[in-house]
Amino acid sequence: MKDYLQRQIWLLSQLYENPRGLTREQLSERWKNSSLNSLGTTLPPRTFSDSIRSIESAFFIDISCNAHDGYRYKIENRATIDHDRIKNWLLSSFAVNTLLHEAGGLTGRVIYEDIPSGNDHLLQVLKAMHSGRILRLDYQDYFDQKPRMVVMKPYLVRVFRKRWYVVGPLVNKPRTEEPTELTNQGIIRRYALDRVGHLEVTDKKFKMPQNFDAEEYFSTAFGIIVEPEEYRVETIRVKAYDVNHRPDYLRSLPLHPSQRETERGEGYSVFEVRLAPTYDFIQELLSMGGEVEVLSPPLVRQEMKRRALDLYQRY
Repeated sequence: MKDYLQRQIWLLSQLYENPRGLTREQLSERWKNSSLNSLGTTLPPRTFSDSIRSIESAFFIDISCNAHDGYRYKIENRATIDHDRIKNWLLSSFAVNTLLHEAGGLTGRVIYEDIPSGNDHLLQVLKAMHSGRILRLDYQDYFDQKPRMVVMKPYLVRVFRKRWYVVGPLVNKPRTEEPTELTNQGIIRRYALDRVGHLEVTDKKFKMPQNFDAEEYFSTAFGIIVEPEEYRVETIRVKAYDVNHRPDYLRSLPLHPSQRETERGEGYSVFEVRLAPTYDFIQELLSMGGEVEVLSPPLVRQEMKRRALDLYQRY
């Protein structure tokens, strides 16, 4: 099964990297010489055809064969992959892994950022999401003296700052010590998988709301925190001083999709973002030290000042 999946993704990556397309003979020869093909096998017509159909079905793409161009196979709707971050990430990761496998001289010279937290539970959560089943988990927050039971509908997972989170509405009252009946409270919360002890995929099912959009849910969030009852969405103006090229860094890696540059002067630039000024956003600004200054709104500026004074008093 592993070799089968590897071959499928390899075929897809080859077609994606060659927009003009490749013939079956070219693909077969490349597969024969690939370091991933330990047996040195070719791609017989039947195997090749089955693989093409499987790729189309799994990735929701169309692969055509143009008889007028030497029977070249190519991806017709490449935008399906270009605009899908997961598919794009999968192909990019596979391409890098293949290159490292084939170029032994690169061993030890490419370093990935590890995500050590919560991987043990991630597969179970994804399976629960796929089958639409409610999760029961023992969760111990840093504020809790002992674990508490949480029953929730897993709407989505997200990684942020080296942690995997499962996000969804509770179906039991939050912060209870003992199990409660499954009653839909509709309170959407996030749980870091590295703080989960026992996790169980229950037999109870739920239906994912058709109008729930994960991207929209996080559209006014900086990171993982979405708490509209506590944080109101604000238009935040940040002045970036030309110290250590901070404006350039913000242009190349925006704080948020809503970011826009509204002013550029001698030694500074002003950027605007529209989001909820949550704890993780404030921490991000603080990490830039004196290279940035919050101009408005006053509430966020005062919070930055308070944190800066706390830091000053530490030293």
